[in-house]
Amino acid sequence: MWGLFVLDMKLNANDLKLIELLKQDSRASVTSLAESMGIARVTTHDRMVKLQREGIIRRYTVDIDAKALGYDLRAFIFARCDSGNVDRREVAQKLCNLPYVVRCNVVAGDWDLLIEVVSPSMDSLGDSILDGLSKVGGIASTQTMVSFFDYSGPASSLR
Repeated sequence: MWGLFVLDMKLNANDLKLIELLKQDSRASVTSLAESMGIARVTTHDRMVKLQREGIIRRYTVDIDAKALGYDLRAFIFARCDSGNVDRREVAQKLCNLPYVVRCNVVAGDWDLLIEVVSPSMDSLGDSILDGLSKVGGIASTQTMVSFFDYSGPASSLR
């Protein structure tokens, strides 16, 4: 995959190395990144600016552990929108304003939306989240699947 990525995005080995280092620690200084890569600090800075300008690096962020914050439950909710003139994108955007929604995908198939949520408990999932979803409007039915284990693959930072 990375070989194609390099060709399609015109990234070289140093760009890929820089991205990998930033994925490990987005707060690393330009100097420490340059030292790890074995290239000049100004070159490293210029590459970071280029990657940002081209939209490859969108932001520098933190990776928060939901369980450490008390959100021990992760679930995926399939939702079917009301028939008629319901704009699934508008419903998805409204759902993303709910504090426990991680992301909402508009999907094809039997369901219209796939909503990823976090919750402190099963009771909270039922009481707060499903009640909250119904207040958004435009949703006809849901099916909830609780995630027991969560594993990340090499492309997890491409979310």
